[in-house]
Amino acid sequence: MVSGGQAGDARCVALTQARRGHGISVTGYYLGRALVERGLRVLLVDLTGRHDRIHGLLEREPVKNLGLWIPPSLRTDALPALLERARHQTAGKVDVMLLDVDASLFQSIGGLAAGIDYVMLFVEAGDTGLRDADHLGVQFDDRLPPYGRVGVALCRTDAEHADEAPQQTPEHGLPILGGFPADYLLAASDDYAARSAEAKTPHEGYLTAIRQLARTLAEIVPLRRLASPAPSSAPSSSGHSA
Repeated sequence: MVSGGQAGDARCVALTQARRGHGISVTGYYLGRALVERGLRVLLVDLTGRHDRIHGLLEREPVKNLGLWIPPSLRTDALPALLERARHQTAGKVDVMLLDVDASLFQSIGGLAAGIDYVMLFVEAGDTGLRDADHLGVQFDDRLPPYGRVGVALCRTDAEHADEAPQQTPEHGLPILGGFPADYLLAASDDYAARSAEAKTPHEGYLTAIRQLARTLAEIVPLRRLASPAPSSAPSSSGHSA
């Protein structure tokens, strides 16, 4: 896999969804935690404009080597340069940047041409979701597997039938990296939370699935610990630093 940045720069992985409502901000947080468990330094990049979800999770459950950066502008003409500068300024301090980005914004900034190494496309488990993945996947990357840079994650999978999940999408053969059950609904406050005065966390089945997804992502991109160069200034951040 060829990086969109220079040697020593963090890998940049976009997390996006075919349809809103899959809780990808929450999933990004737990995916980041799982990558940290694998020895990586992770910077979450919130490009949704809905900052409370990730910020709230980091406030509630801060994790060493897991940080949050909110770019000062979401203008499509400014974002690619901001992302590129962030990669250079965090070289040797951050191994992977996970971008939480809506599909429409991702396409408008140029998709993979904006310096993105890989796209994890989240879709509903089932035939409709697989069709969504095929439709969006070829818009994001015109190089079909095995050379493409788009992988699919299935949301709301049924643990009972996990072994029956397809390995690739039916039309274009996009690789399916894994899936996870719907208990991310308990992982944050606001719309994605159970109505309770007490903060909830996902059950172990969800966390196990996310760890497996992180392992597959780390192998396919690939993601690795980067050497630290001479000290350099990091981009201003909101929330926790990496």
